[in-house]
Amino acid sequence: MTTRSRGMPRRSTPTPSRGTPSRTWLVIGGVVALVVVAAIVAVLLTGSAGAAEPSTSLTVSGTVLPAMPAKGANDDAVGMQLPTLSGTGIDGQPLSIGPTGSPQVIAIVAHWCPHCQAEVPRLVTWLRDNSLPDGVSLTTLSTSIDAARGNFPPSAWLDREGWTAPVLSDDAASDGLAALGVSSFPGFVFVNSDGTVAARATGELEPDQVATIAGTLT
Repeated sequence: MTTRSRGMPRRSTPTPSRGTPSRTWLVIGGVVALVVVAAIVAVLLTGSAGAAEPSTSLTVSGTVLPAMPAKGANDDAVGMQLPTLSGTGIDGQPLSIGPTGSPQVIAIVAHWCPHCQAEVPRLVTWLRDNSLPDGVSLTTLSTSIDAARGNFPPSAWLDREGWTAPVLSDDAASDGLAALGVSSFPGFVFVNSDGTVAARATGELEPDQVATIAGTLT
């Protein structure tokens, strides 16, 4: 017969440390705080960049125009048919730039370009009291869009300036800009009613200059 020792203490369940729940809640609280901070940072970053432009793709049909020549040289694009750029306007609606059967002026602007920032309000002011010749329309290509540069998004910038002409958003590769053969801003393409290029120009132009060239369109 086996005799159980009376001197052996009974095994007892360890009592949880009183500090354990506090440490657990501290960890949970820290995780929640990190999530909240991350959310705030995300909101601040989004706000600093401004509302994004509509995500766009752009297709080009027709023959692209050659690059603009050096100042004073003949422009080989004159007489060529304007290619058609199809994509999305800054209002998010489908929009195209191309032959319309009427003469037109295409203004090419970049939101971060200081010369564009000077040209746009100048034209807006002039157009309040004047107009292009009868039948000549004004359209716009917003190009070289970059969220890391000033005046982003271009839709907000053009709205602040009171720009009312239709605006087509170029794609990330600036394919529309390349198709028009322009490499500096602001740029202008003057187009006859038959869709042929009459002239191109870059740099700041006085509104009277724009109107004078537009008056030669057929």
